[in-house]
Amino acid sequence: MDKFDQAIINALVANSRRSIASIGEDIGLSRTAVNDRIQRLKESGIIQRYTIDVRRNDVTKVEVYFQLTFRPFDAKMIAPYLQGISEITRAHTLCGDTDLIVYVEAESMIRVSQIRTLLAALPDLDKLQTFTVLDSLI
Repeated sequence: MDKFDQAIINALVANSRRSIASIGEDIGLSRTAVNDRIQRLKESGIIQRYTIDVRRNDVTKVEVYFQLTFRPFDAKMIAPYLQGISEITRAHTLCGDTDLIVYVEAESMIRVSQIRTLLAALPDLDKLQTFTVLDSLI
């Protein structure tokens, strides 16, 4: 899976009804190339199904922090991947052992798992940790 495949997946995760032509325009590929890549991603099992997310009461949201460590770390290269995932509401680079912390508000643990899979495919990722928020104190 290369950067174009990842960009296609990010676009479809954000909006599974988005047209192939508009995805191609955004990532710099022809409609035919995007369609071929989507077919290949489906045949390989990376894309398993198309679905919709229905807005539910905010109480049902799942909040998660992901800590990511890269070898090497290039924040400018990683930023476009993160921007393609609408549930990521904050992402901060850090000094220390962790390079990046990402805050996610998702509708379900299934969606959290999908996002984790997307993050795990980031280039040069060395370590990915997931922390589910249990309660807010402040």
